[in-house]
Amino acid sequence: MKNYSLTALLTLLTFFTFGQDSTKSGAISISLNFSGVPVVNISGIDTSYQNALSVSPVIGLRSKGGWGISYSPSIVTSGNKSGVYMHSLSAGYEQYGQKSFDLAFNYTRHIFTNKTSIPYTPLNNEVYFSVSYSKTWLKPVFSTSIGFGKDSGNVSAHDIGLAGGISHDLSWDDKGIFSLIEVTPSVLLNAGTNGYFSFLQVSNYLSHSRKFTKYIKRGNKRNGTITKASLELSNLEFNLETNFEMGSFSIHPSGSIVLPVSSGTDNSMYGFGEVSLQYHF
Repeated sequence: MKNYSLTALLTLLTFFTFGQDSTKSGAISISLNFSGVPVVNISGIDTSYQNALSVSPVIGLRSKGGWGISYSPSIVTSGNKSGVYMHSLSAGYEQYGQKSFDLAFNYTRHIFTNKTSIPYTPLNNEVYFSVSYSKTWLKPVFSTSIGFGKDSGNVSAHDIGLAGGISHDLSWDDKGIFSLIEVTPSVLLNAGTNGYFSFLQVSNYLSHSRKFTKYIKRGNKRNGTITKASLELSNLEFNLETNFEMGSFSIHPSGSIVLPVSSGTDNSMYGFGEVSLQYHF
């Protein structure tokens, strides 16, 4: 299966290399993403999780029509075992700034190295879809992630994440050294099966915080009995995404505050953030 996925993505890469136009909308982009990721901390017989810095360089290629492909290795910089913990290959479609709807969907294949302290997950495939209605001042938004794979016992595993809410776009042109400034606050209500730790785009409250254990129902064991997980409300999420452009270079800081609404003994609020540096050729 891994060979078929790589072949398909390399074929798409060849297509976009020869088919892209010379405008910025069809150019190659390179990014450097900084975020938090949980790592396992083992002390004697006790196991806990702590936050570590994750660095992910990304190379992407997107046509004027919105179709694109990207590759990213992700590196954890601390923990008992640091280094590259996964390679991500993604292909899909994105169109933003449209008159009525903004739309995105993609397929991502994660290839885990299993050589670091990142928690184990059997979900190495994701199908992601998001849509927002752009004609109103407050934009209704909806997104979903479907993750699937097989554990080390060759047992099928899957999870689904859902998010719905509202957002509002603010933008300013030619402000000081920036050619464009964009600010997008949003409020989302999340739901999910949350059976496993994962890197699903909708369930980033799992992949960006050591507190992911308050959500998952099946633990992080590589083997064991699999129980059925139902779809439940997870949290209320307050997000702020920003974009600062200087010609072909841009900076994208973002942050989230999460208020868990699922049942549990610890429903305290927590937050996480991410910074992305990007250059378009």
